[in-house]
Amino acid sequence: MKEDHFLYCGEKKQTFTLPPDWTVQEQPRFTKDMHGAPVGDLTKRALARPEGTPALSEMVKKDMDVAILVDDPARATPVARILPPVLGELLEAGVAHERITIVVALGTHRFASRKDLEAKVGKGVLQEYRVVQHDSHADNLVPVGKLLTGGTVAIDPFVARAQMKIGIGSIFPHPMNGFGGGGKILFPGVADFASISEHHFHYTPEPGCVLGHTETNPFYREVCRMAEAAGLNFIVNCVFDARERVVDVVAGHFENAHLAGIEKSKRRYGFHMKDAADVTLVSADPYIEGPQIMKPVIPASLMTTKPGGAVIVLARCPDGMPDAMLQSFDNILETQPEHTGRYAVNAFKSARLMVEGAIDFNCAIFFALVCASRTRITLVSEDLDETSVNRLGFQYAPSLQAAVNQEQEKQPEATANIFPLGGLLLPLMPSLTRLYEF
Repeated sequence: MKEDHFLYCGEKKQTFTLPPDWTVQEQPRFTKDMHGAPVGDLTKRALARPEGTPALSEMVKKDMDVAILVDDPARATPVARILPPVLGELLEAGVAHERITIVVALGTHRFASRKDLEAKVGKGVLQEYRVVQHDSHADNLVPVGKLLTGGTVAIDPFVARAQMKIGIGSIFPHPMNGFGGGGKILFPGVADFASISEHHFHYTPEPGCVLGHTETNPFYREVCRMAEAAGLNFIVNCVFDARERVVDVVAGHFENAHLAGIEKSKRRYGFHMKDAADVTLVSADPYIEGPQIMKPVIPASLMTTKPGGAVIVLARCPDGMPDAMLQSFDNILETQPEHTGRYAVNAFKSARLMVEGAIDFNCAIFFALVCASRTRITLVSEDLDETSVNRLGFQYAPSLQAAVNQEQEKQPEATANIFPLGGLLLPLMPSLTRLYEF
């Protein structure tokens, strides 16, 4: 047997040993913990050198209403440490507390508890400022433009009324937009359910709408177009290293700063894919919510593993899989579609909801069906039982070692890719493959 390898599971490492006839192709090597500059200091530095805009203090006027859009508690952005420098600059420019509203850009996600909000924005900020959570189904959303597909986009009234709109988020690989952050904080972050659905259903299966790619990505272009139409003035976005530590912050124009942060991100943890492997082992961290844990599976299944190969996923999911999602999988798999990937693509192209509720549920189902049609997926989790995993169309294993041993029976000799932190899995492809053609 070969040396021990590991995947991250929270702050802990879960180790496993590969069979002697397996060869590792890709495996990031993490540096030891380094004490970089505090997030607050990085934010101040970014605010002093914005990309594509004047300084925030020069853009804001004391009689302006300001909306600060922040991503939801499921995201890793340390908003509570970024807000003080941003708020400080606004206050120094003469903006009064009561003219500042912090809007949690939930998109179609569930509302956060007060405890989650305290952790996200900081207890003091929650007490001193107006903090609201966006409701994509509210009847007072304000129209700001139209999608190229025809639908009207309406946004949160606090954001629509504000003369200064600031977005705070993070740059992570994203399966459709290429990368998170940038204009996404506004669209879909504070948009209406109908336009989010139309956008996601239409563009997700389209060529170019893939992880790590923005240049010819129509999903991304529509996000930027709607951010421009709605008047997103300024963003502050975190850049991470391969261990999910904030190592830089970018600020300025929502597209200029975002693209600058993307290039920094690629240098930090991107890698050039040479050959796909027979087996990929990946942690779902930092994602721990049911629909979100599919995100690292997407590049692992569709980019780093050969068609017909195997993906072994280590996942935390303390709240379990939503019942509505599991029931949807039951309904789909009971019909025994000839090809689950083709079924998913056709459902999205016909704008057919596979489950009522949040769009991320539907996206998770889409990618689960597509990935399971390309590779064998085994899920290892202390939080999910075998029945729940099987209902997703995946195989179950009680441990990483058990999953490896099961796969060894099918592939005594194999190449393997190992990605200890899947949320930052960024294979840089030499050419864009058409991932959703079957």
